[in-house]
Amino acid sequence: MLRFLKHLCTLLAVGLLIPAVRAQEIHFETGAPRMVSVGEAFRIEFSLNAKPEDFTAPSFEGFDVLAGPTTSQGQSVSILNGKVSQSVSFSYTYVLQARAAGTFTIPAARVKVKGKEYSTKAVPIEVVAADAMPGGGSSAPGNGSQASPGERRQNSAATLAADDILVRVSVNRNKVYKGQPVKATFKLYTRVPLGGIEKIIYPAFNGFWAQDLNVDGYDWQRETYNGKVYDARIIKETLLFPQQSGTLYIEQFSLTAIAQIMTQAAPRGSLFDDFFGGGPQIHEVRKNLTASPIRITVDELPTGAPATFNGAVGQFQISSSIGDSTLAANSSGTYQIKVSGTGNLPLMQAPKLNLPSSFEQYNMKTTESLNPSTMGIAGYRQFDYPFIPRGEGQYTIEPVQFTYFDPDKKQYVTLSTPAYSLHIVADSTSGAAGERGIVSGISKEELKILDEDIRFIRIGNPDLKKRGSHWFGSVSYWLVLLILIGAGIGSYLYLKKQLKDRKNTTLIRHKKANKVALQRLKAAQGHMNAGDERMFYEEMLKALWGYMSDKLNIPVANLTKDNIREELLRRGLPAEQSERFIQLISDCEYAQYSPSSSGQVTEIYNTAIKMLSKFESVIKR
Repeated sequence: MLRFLKHLCTLLAVGLLIPAVRAQEIHFETGAPRMVSVGEAFRIEFSLNAKPEDFTAPSFEGFDVLAGPTTSQGQSVSILNGKVSQSVSFSYTYVLQARAAGTFTIPAARVKVKGKEYSTKAVPIEVVAADAMPGGGSSAPGNGSQASPGERRQNSAATLAADDILVRVSVNRNKVYKGQPVKATFKLYTRVPLGGIEKIIYPAFNGFWAQDLNVDGYDWQRETYNGKVYDARIIKETLLFPQQSGTLYIEQFSLTAIAQIMTQAAPRGSLFDDFFGGGPQIHEVRKNLTASPIRITVDELPTGAPATFNGAVGQFQISSSIGDSTLAANSSGTYQIKVSGTGNLPLMQAPKLNLPSSFEQYNMKTTESLNPSTMGIAGYRQFDYPFIPRGEGQYTIEPVQFTYFDPDKKQYVTLSTPAYSLHIVADSTSGAAGERGIVSGISKEELKILDEDIRFIRIGNPDLKKRGSHWFGSVSYWLVLLILIGAGIGSYLYLKKQLKDRKNTTLIRHKKANKVALQRLKAAQGHMNAGDERMFYEEMLKALWGYMSDKLNIPVANLTKDNIREELLRRGLPAEQSERFIQLISDCEYAQYSPSSSGQVTEIYNTAIKMLSKFESVIKR
């Protein structure tokens, strides 16, 4: 009795709260496969998240209705933090069968909810010949959802034909300008169940700067290729930015696919043996697949580029700001330039800013937000130029011009920022400014020499008298003078060497190679601790390739495993260590896309640390 009263109270409370449930948005949708075969039975479902008053089914021209409509409904109420939410679902399901090949459209279905009419979108369905489908187009009735290859053809014996599993590399364009992105898509096609893939070897993309795209959201889809229907899936997408003109190639791509082939066991001679050992058996067959290289023709950018062109290719916009138009002398200001758009944003250089001569400009700061997409890398790069005005007066900062090449228009486009007028006033310490050598009251451009800046010089006999011995001309004087001269010459030679080394970018990269690599390895360690193996291997590859690029003075775009091996051997490194380094890169590339490599991250990280430490003492300039 107590339990009955408890349930009754709960139902009454929910009944009182239901009217307070807020109205939800109505969704009326159609679920159907995109591709079926002639004679294949499939399911189409119309789903609604509200209680309908009237449902009108569409006409199914080109299809036979084998069953339906089958109606199902559900309702749920949840209470969270005193808020009540209610969900209702209704669905109408039909089982259809295609009569002939072609493309047919299921018109919109209509329904009324609280006197208001809603309709679905028309759904196109492609019907192909039965012999083009995997397994002859057989499918269980009512299976209208997309299934993976491992879930299909489990009830039919099969043999592995030459075109049952294929790999293909496609590009969105074969002819581009230098710096214009090319999207390379690596896709796997199969007509048999798959047990997995292994030994994936992607191209090195020599001559390109590569940026991988996220393919986690892609699922298996039915596609027609060479007249046959496959289950296809994108396994890798990469944006390639050509760094040189001429003919470039996306090298051969290969992998090993594990096919699951179902065979019927032969009779064993007795009913007992056939019962326990007969029936279909699944065998795993490994097949090596390769995709042919793809040629990309890269045109040089047109001649006559403006002096303000800095390598940007794509479509961009520019904006600028300078903050307050009035500043005090010796106070800091910032000139900000923001370049946004789509193209080779990571490869572009900062626009050049020219400030008045009395302004001191400091190191520029760059911030960016980049999002790789199929059209290129979208986002922005922001450049902050700190400066300090030293003289008072009225100044004008001339416009900054930025030029990019638009591959769609096939021409250079120049953008310009507005000119800014700055009024520099005296700072609060102007009285002490003269003691520090800072001009106050007039600007550098208006400084003039006065006619009374030299006092009158006394003439006549000064009546000078010699008093005792003088240090000038003594031995200690000449000794100190020689020491000072030697110190001056040494300082001059040292500073001259330092300036020469700073201009030598190759030497700077060589010296900082280990420091940059350690920073990337530290970032990889952070991903390792966070359990993000994909980002760990990506940072490891950047560290290994970048270290060799800086040490060997070879651009990353031209760096290959072969020329790394040759350079290491030429510099006296044992062949065993060079091969271990090449193998380390190969292991990272393989592990980046192989889920079976989990647990090797610590070993790979420690091996990289040890090898880079050895190389640092062996690889010299």
